[in-house]
Amino acid sequence: MKKQKNEHATAQKIIQTAKEVFLTKGFEGSSISDIANKAKISKSLIYHHFSHKRDLWKAVKTSIFQAFVGQALSQVSFPMDSFKSFLKSFVTLRFRFYEDNPEIARLITWQRLENTQEDIIGIENKKFTSIEPQIREFQKREEIRPELDPKMVSYFIMSAASMLFMDKPDFLDIHTENEKKQQFLDMLIESLYLAFAKTSPSQQVPDPTIYVG
Repeated sequence: MKKQKNEHATAQKIIQTAKEVFLTKGFEGSSISDIANKAKISKSLIYHHFSHKRDLWKAVKTSIFQAFVGQALSQVSFPMDSFKSFLKSFVTLRFRFYEDNPEIARLITWQRLENTQEDIIGIENKKFTSIEPQIREFQKREEIRPELDPKMVSYFIMSAASMLFMDKPDFLDIHTENEKKQQFLDMLIESLYLAFAKTSPSQQVPDPTIYVG
């Protein structure tokens, strides 16, 4: 038990130190030697816990996310009773995560600049890197338009949920920031639902009686 605690503590120290280095230098600009020197441990000890620098990069992002949700990522779930409820739950969680963790936006900005982006994108838990399975399920239930590509819908939703924090818009100011963020989140959820839902009002045939005087 004591050995396991020591192993965990060492891994956490490596992740914390790696986060500090990655935030300053990005992925390609950082080395295992940089992390080892800053943590005052050997490179071999880092490789004992993480086989590759890309695994450590993902572990850093995972640790930030896990600290935010406050539980094991495997325990996090989203309601599947309807597309609307799933969308609201997922988008709100992702939105609040970026809102409360500005350092993640910095890591993602570095990530976008890297030639190795495809290798380091996402986190360790795959269910948070794509919602394609859920989109397919709602298409089967006829809640999402069947002609849409699930991968595209997944990408669109995930990107939209974080965009406010990747490039801060000029309508946010210190006095109304919280109010504007909530307005944006509400508008975002409703817009995404209307864009993808099979039963969105924009696709419904207008009732001709409403035009009768």
